Amino acid sequence: MEIKELFDQIWHASKEARFNEKKARLKLIGLTEQLSNAYQSQGRSLEYPFASTKLRELSLQENDLAARINGSTVLITGGCGCVGSQLIRDLHKFRPAKVVILDNSLPQSPPTGSVGFQLVYEKADIRNLKEVEFLFKRHRPDYVFHTAAQRNPGLAEREVTLTVSTNILGSYNVIMACESTSSVKNCVFSSTGKASRYYTEEIYAGTKKVCEHLFSTFHKLGRVKYVMARFTHILENSLMDQLLRRRALEEAWVSVHSHSKFVSAQNVREASYLLLNALIQSEGRECDFLLVRDLEWPVESLEVALYYIRKYGPGKPIIFTGNPKGYSEKFFRGQLDWNNPYELNLLINVFENRRKKINLAGDIVCSSIIAADSNLVLNTLAEFRKHRQDAEGYSSLLVQSMCNFLTDTLNREEETAIRDILKWGTDEVWMKHDGLVLADFDRMIPIFLQSLKNKWEFHNGLKWNANVIQ
Repeated sequence: MEIKELFDQIWHASKEARFNEKKARLKLIGLTEQLSNAYQSQGRSLEYPFASTKLRELSLQENDLAARINGSTVLITGGCGCVGSQLIRDLHKFRPAKVVILDNSLPQSPPTGSVGFQLVYEKADIRNLKEVEFLFKRHRPDYVFHTAAQRNPGLAEREVTLTVSTNILGSYNVIMACESTSSVKNCVFSSTGKASRYYTEEIYAGTKKVCEHLFSTFHKLGRVKYVMARFTHILENSLMDQLLRRRALEEAWVSVHSHSKFVSAQNVREASYLLLNALIQSEGRECDFLLVRDLEWPVESLEVALYYIRKYGPGKPIIFTGNPKGYSEKFFRGQLDWNNPYELNLLINVFENRRKKINLAGDIVCSSIIAADSNLVLNTLAEFRKHRQDAEGYSSLLVQSMCNFLTDTLNREEETAIRDILKWGTDEVWMKHDGLVLADFDRMIPIFLQSLKNKWEFHNGLKWNANVIQ
């Protein structure tokens, strides 16, 4: 049986499981075995799909970092998390005088071993501005790494208020604490590749995109210099990887959203090194972001599930559940710059890709977003602050923010880039191949078209004709 037919059969049996679980389970066990054999015949799922990712290493500007960090005070929000904990370990070689951890959930037994510097844990919620400002003024950090966030895309759709208040308003509080504490020189923000989307209606991705505009605005208007690092799935903290492994070990079924869902990944040391390298990039005119240049070929989540079934749960069936909110947006092919297909990277869009620089070691990309107008960003922030505890208001405001930011930034982008994006993103052959229709992007594409219309009328002094774009 062809793999495509196996996918169809698994989808059908997954739906049958709602009505006759026992019968569907037997069918799914057989289909999963066939699918596993088909993948193995192609050399897939034979070993851990992210094995090479675990071993990757990034370069680090150690001399420049030592010159800055030696004897300084470093503050890390969310420092008890996966990335923050690795950052503490990696700071050791640069000999800070003190590292302060701000987190709303401290370990019961904080590490007591020698790390070469004073290590202070403070329980704090970044949603509380007074609390954050008080602790900043108490410890007077020189450098701030802001890693605290609500990072679960699925939870973000269910807990809109928590996600917006933590990711957007909490980040604003960190910025305010940086600006009001005279010792702070630089602040590094941990963002996500999902923020590279031109437009999104997903809560988590939307909050991070707003934050990138927020940090870019204060980089220009504030006293402190800000910089960002974009992460993708961090293996040691990957929700997807953890869930699939646990299901193979403990559950009767290994549920997967769907086939053909691909993810890029990095390891936690790469994430920590991105944050440290970003500190060196914080003095530029723009608020730059850094990301791993070579993330290798994206891995299908289904391949990871089949690997874990072989290793931990032989005989367990795959079941497709469909893509829940937070994971359901369709991939827009115009996201990637196909002028250079050998340099494709899911964490950077066409506009950003054409502004990028590569570090001397060749392993890190540095670029900057097309920042929205400062007044627009500040007015948007003011609206978010008005809608406290209002999930519906936050959701609609996020959607409107995405539209406003895209409209504004396209006004300053080159017409050729916009045309390329539309050409790649609406190509009929590829849309049919991917099972997409124009209606899947019915909010975003009209904004691009309107931008072209405005540019054409401005340059030609004529009314728009729909044939112009053809």
